[in-house]
Amino acid sequence: MPGGEPCNPERTVTSSVPTGPLSPMLTTLHSRLDKLRRHPRAQPWQLLLRYGLGGGADSRSFVWLAPPSEGREILQRLHNGLLLLQPAAAELHAPVAEERLEPFLEPLRSVHKIPIAVNREVQELPTGTLDLPSRADPWDPMPAGAGVNVGLDIGGTGMKCCAMESGRVVSKASQPTWPEGEHGIESLVRRSRGLVQEVAQGRNIGSLGIGFASPMGVDGSVVSLSTVMRKRIGDVQLLDQFAQQVASGLTQGPLALFNDLTNLGRHLSGQGNRRMLRLQIGTSFGGCWIDADGTVNPTELGRLVIDARPDARPHTYLPLRGAMKTYLSGLGVAQTLETLSGAPCTAWQAGYRLAEHLQDGDEAGRATCEWIAELLFGVIAEAQVFLGGLRTVEVGGSMLQGVAGRRVKAGVLERLDALIDSPEFRIATDPGYDGAIAAAHAPLLGTPLRGLLRLSPR
Repeated sequence: MPGGEPCNPERTVTSSVPTGPLSPMLTTLHSRLDKLRRHPRAQPWQLLLRYGLGGGADSRSFVWLAPPSEGREILQRLHNGLLLLQPAAAELHAPVAEERLEPFLEPLRSVHKIPIAVNREVQELPTGTLDLPSRADPWDPMPAGAGVNVGLDIGGTGMKCCAMESGRVVSKASQPTWPEGEHGIESLVRRSRGLVQEVAQGRNIGSLGIGFASPMGVDGSVVSLSTVMRKRIGDVQLLDQFAQQVASGLTQGPLALFNDLTNLGRHLSGQGNRRMLRLQIGTSFGGCWIDADGTVNPTELGRLVIDARPDARPHTYLPLRGAMKTYLSGLGVAQTLETLSGAPCTAWQAGYRLAEHLQDGDEAGRATCEWIAELLFGVIAEAQVFLGGLRTVEVGGSMLQGVAGRRVKAGVLERLDALIDSPEFRIATDPGYDGAIAAAHAPLLGTPLRGLLRLSPR
C-alpha cells in the first residue's frame, strides 16, 4: 500500500522499562497504528498532500487502514506528515463524516497554516497568508581567509564554540546562553563575541559560522523566535544584523548564519550523506532531512507526535499531546529523571544527572536510556512512512556523550529489528560540539537548502 507502514510481523516491540512510575511509559503511534490496521473493522484512510497552488500541482498519496472510530491516531499521523513533508495543502478521504473528526481537526488546523480538507476537493488556496516550501540553489562560497575557521552554536540553553584548522578542532569553549540576569540582543552579541575571541586565542579568524536555535528562511533570516529566545530577546527583527554585529572587527572572511539543525544538515550533506535524517536532543528536539540530491530540509520535529496515549504529556504551548518537545528535550528528560529518581532536576542539569545515574549504576539512568531509545524508535518509524528511501538516522546532543549514547544506541538497534529495511542508526561522532563544528564549516559550503518562505508578515 502506498505510504503504508513497513513492519516486521514476526517482531513486536514492547517497552523494557520496569514496572513503576513510567510503566506503561508510552504507546508509540507506530505500534498503535500497527494494531489498528489488523482490526477486523479496519477501512482505508487516504491522505493526499499537494505541493503548490492550482490543480496541476505535484501531490503525494498515502493510505492507512484503521477502524472508522479511530480518527485521532490517523490525524496524528497526518500531522506528522505535514511536519516532515511541508506541503501546501492536505486532503483526507476518511470513512467517516468530517463532523465526527472535528474534535481532532480543530487543534490540527490551529497548528498548521495550510488548508486541510476532509472528504472534499481542496479549495483554491489563499495567497499572502501561508508558509510554503521554498528552495535556495547552491551558491559559490567565498574562500576562507588565512587563520582558523570558527563555529558558534547558540542553543536555547547553552552556547558552544570551536576553532578549526586544517579540518581539526584546535580549541573549544562553552557557556550558558542566558546566564542569570542576562537578556537582550546587546548581551547576546557581547558574549558571543567574547566566546569567538576565546577560541581564536589571538589567531586570525578566516571565517565565522553561526548556528542559531530558531526557525529561519532559506536566506538566513530569522522568521520567528523560540519561546526561550523570545522571552530574552523580544522582537525578532532585532536579529536582522546579529551575525554582522558578532563578526564586526573580528573577521573579514566569509560569514554564515543558519538554523542550528540546518547547519548540521549542510555539514553532513557536504560530506556526501544522502537520504539521512539528522536528529538533535537539546533545549528542544529538532531535525533535518538530507534528500537524495543533497538538499537539506529543516523540519520542526519538536512537534512530531510519538506518544499516542490520550493522556500523553501536553505540549508547552500548542494543542498537542505526545509531541517530542515535551519528551526528548532537556526539560522532558529532566521530568523523566525526576519521576524515576524522586530528586529535583532542571533542564540544564538533565544531561549531567543522567551521566551521574549511569555512573552510579542507578536504575533511573538505565530506565531513562531505554525510554529515550523507545522514543527515537518511534520517530524513526514515523519518518520511514513519509521519507522515501530513508537510509541513515544520526542523533546528537550533549546528553548522549559517553555511556548514555552507547546505551541509547543499543536500545534503538534492538527495536529497529521490527522495521523492514531499517535504516542505519548512529550517534554523532562528537555529540557535545557537533553543532559548533558544523557551524565552522557553514561559510565554506554551497549545499542547497529547502526551507519555509515566509509570505505573511513576520
